[in-house]
Amino acid sequence: MSTQTTSAQTITAEISISAPAAQLYHLVSTRSGWIDWFAEKGVGSVEPSGILQLYHYKIERLAFVFHEFVPDERVRFTTLDPKTLETSEVEVLLWSEEEQMTVKVTQSGLAEERQQSWQNIWDESLSSLKAIFETGKDPRMWNRPFLGVTVEGWVSPEYAVDHQLDVEFGMHLNSVFEGKGAEQAGIQGGDVIQNMAGVDIVNFESLLLVYKDHQAGDTIPVVYVHQGERCESQLTLSAYPVPEVPATTQDLADNLAAFFAKANQKINHLLAGQTDAQTSYRPAAGEWSAKEVIAHLIAAENDSVAWLGSYLAGRESYPYTSALPARIKMITAVYPTMDALLEKLNQAQQELVALVREVPADVAGRKTSMIRLAFAYSFDNSLHYREHLAQLKDALELAADVRPS
Repeated sequence: MSTQTTSAQTITAEISISAPAAQLYHLVSTRSGWIDWFAEKGVGSVEPSGILQLYHYKIERLAFVFHEFVPDERVRFTTLDPKTLETSEVEVLLWSEEEQMTVKVTQSGLAEERQQSWQNIWDESLSSLKAIFETGKDPRMWNRPFLGVTVEGWVSPEYAVDHQLDVEFGMHLNSVFEGKGAEQAGIQGGDVIQNMAGVDIVNFESLLLVYKDHQAGDTIPVVYVHQGERCESQLTLSAYPVPEVPATTQDLADNLAAFFAKANQKINHLLAGQTDAQTSYRPAAGEWSAKEVIAHLIAAENDSVAWLGSYLAGRESYPYTSALPARIKMITAVYPTMDALLEKLNQAQQELVALVREVPADVAGRKTSMIRLAFAYSFDNSLHYREHLAQLKDALELAADVRPS
């Protein structure tokens, strides 16, 4: 269990973990490692004089400036709060003790009002790290609240005009999950959530502010707009649908291949008998045709290959531009027919499955990595296809009366 000590300028957190030294060192000496157990996202370099910018759901944005690395023993860095420019010094020590590894974090130079919040962050993070290695589950994910919605977009004045919404801000929903918190609160696809637990929902970061103070099972007030009418309700946050973590990356690749096969069957069923004019039809300005939905899925699988490559290199990046209009236009220009698009989608899916099969043994042997990959290529992937299969179905239904020109 973690222990803590607070002095006038210094806090410490310490925990013993049944884990190899090399794996623990990886988690504090690479960008992907820090995201595996500490933060939600990160960009930058983890090396002497390198700067790693992180997004942590409890403290939002911060930066680490690294000074010293001693393999399997020690990492030193300076923390920087971009908002206040406050800095502090951190040392992470690793050592073996009675067949277990001890991880000790010492942080000095903090303002008094910041000490307790940082103490809580290190205690919770180290406890999560211990749980990951000893139970195979990441509490950050297993305890994460889940609304049970898919998001169409974040409302801005321009977005509201394009989508004919009489609201100025909010989270515009594409669909809701049956039996989950949003549906039980009376919320439907097409509604706009504007406030949760007293927080205006203007972007993804504001949603994370709600999650910061709540977990699955909590009931919070919610304000949403349904067909132009402002509604209030109580929403009980559901538990996040966590996947089973496969024993090997080969199992993960097999599961992913099986998922793609089922998804492609549904796509082919929806497209059966559709004309080129129907699959090219855009339901409204700013909305995708059936061809453009498939082009987006192609781009998304290509992005996923790029992300996995960066993760395997320990330099995780987020190349997610699959909704960029220029990319959608480029793909439909190169593959102008639906047959060509479907063939390209199948190829992109096969490339991703093949890369998952090639995940090196040292990565596959890390529980933190297997948890991240299981989420990326099971629940997150199925959520993405669920959203766009519904979009494909809607586009084709609206194109039913379109005749060839």
